[in-house]
Amino acid sequence: MSCKVVLDTTGRLHPGDTLYGRVVCNVTSNQCVREIRCKLVGKEQTIIKSAKDTFEAQNEFLIVKMTLIGEVTLEPRQHEYPFCFTLPKNIPSTLEMEFGCIKYCVKATVDIPYSFDYVDEITLPVEVPVDFNNIQDELQLKPITFSNEKTVCCLCCTGGEISMNLQLEKNGFILGEIAKVQIEVKNMSRVNIEQIMLTLTRIWDYKSEGRKERIKEIMATETETGTDAHTQRTYLIQFKIPQEISIHNLVKCILIKETFRLRAEVLLPLTHRDLVVDAIVKLGHIPLKYSTHKDKLLLPSSLEEPSKD
Repeated sequence: MSCKVVLDTTGRLHPGDTLYGRVVCNVTSNQCVREIRCKLVGKEQTIIKSAKDTFEAQNEFLIVKMTLIGEVTLEPRQHEYPFCFTLPKNIPSTLEMEFGCIKYCVKATVDIPYSFDYVDEITLPVEVPVDFNNIQDELQLKPITFSNEKTVCCLCCTGGEISMNLQLEKNGFILGEIAKVQIEVKNMSRVNIEQIMLTLTRIWDYKSEGRKERIKEIMATETETGTDAHTQRTYLIQFKIPQEISIHNLVKCILIKETFRLRAEVLLPLTHRDLVVDAIVKLGHIPLKYSTHKDKLLLPSSLEEPSKD
């Protein structure tokens, strides 16, 4: 006897799609069966290896079970049992990374009394775009400011302060969008600022039993000339969010997280530690369907191109 899962629905699946298929059993002699069942499973897994140990974790965020037939004796021939599953709306995308994965599969089991079961499964590709209309509560549509400052020391003496404000028009951007970023730098120290750098970084966080792993990947960078000591300057940067990068919908995932960080840096001479301001931003595929006057997604008119004086 053999058992095989056959899919009638082909191609990538999306939330709300209905998956059709069959469990095909080829029986060579009379076979008593307790039941034939199948299930749709969505799960995330992490595997983090060290020099001595392997740390693993698994989270099943989707389980839908279906009994195709109860107790029966199958005659020698081919038997087919159709099934269908509808994918829920709120699910993550499939993912395959070094330290973790997100997978969907349909698993069929022919339950044989007092003997080994016949089992087969097939994986499913699921594509879920990041839709800002589904995460409106996480979006800040008005300008937001992040700040930091530091005191510069020169030969054990106080050399003055440097402060920086990073202002964003909002915290959510669509791939390919131009983000309008304003950086205000006040250099009241005796040290010249070499450069201003703006960097978009993807941060992957993986969690398993007793172990965590973090991977950082720089996605885009812009640089501007610095400022002299005892001066201040305002920069208005048209920062392009890359169009070609892949981003993932990880809703319901607790072991794998994808975060995007926009970092502004004041780069100082080697003897000094740089000044850093971080902002966590959201990247998406589908923009909000509305843009009322109250919730415009543009910088206010006060953020004009600064003078070069």
